[in-house]
Amino acid sequence: MGHDDSAETWTLADGEKLTLRHIAPTDAVREQAFVHGLSPQSNYLRFHGTLKDLSKKDLKKFTDPDSRNAVALIVVHSGKTGEEEIGVARYVIDPDGANCEFAIVVADKWQKRGIGTRLMNALISHLQVSGVKQISGSVLKSNSAMLKFIKQLGFAETNIPDDPSTLLVTKQLMD
Repeated sequence: MGHDDSAETWTLADGEKLTLRHIAPTDAVREQAFVHGLSPQSNYLRFHGTLKDLSKKDLKKFTDPDSRNAVALIVVHSGKTGEEEIGVARYVIDPDGANCEFAIVVADKWQKRGIGTRLMNALISHLQVSGVKQISGSVLKSNSAMLKFIKQLGFAETNIPDDPSTLLVTKQLMD
């Protein structure tokens, strides 16, 4: 436990306060609602297909990650109806311990406000203590916003031979 001590709150330019924290099993309903609320476009860009409902198994995997090899962080906004999840980022470390794969998604109406950058930087700072040497992900070539975002963060792109619609993006974390 002791996850909560790593929560951080910040204020957007318009005064909205957001909290970044580890996801918890108690976030299952919030996570399901978040996936439901994604536009078809955002859903496709994140899951590379359409995933409207997370199965119980997926929900468990997403909200109760194995802390030895995975981290999942969410950004929540406290509104009139309680805490709403508006962004999530996670990584899973490969069995070899050298690389990890990330995924990141921000709710449509909260995009372009620096939330993704905060999430990615938080993931990277967690990785810094893990010994993982590289973070990678697969991004659809049609996802121009994501490609621009990770270029700014210093990721390199390579083609995936057997998947012309997707790029592999990687960033070295340490020598």
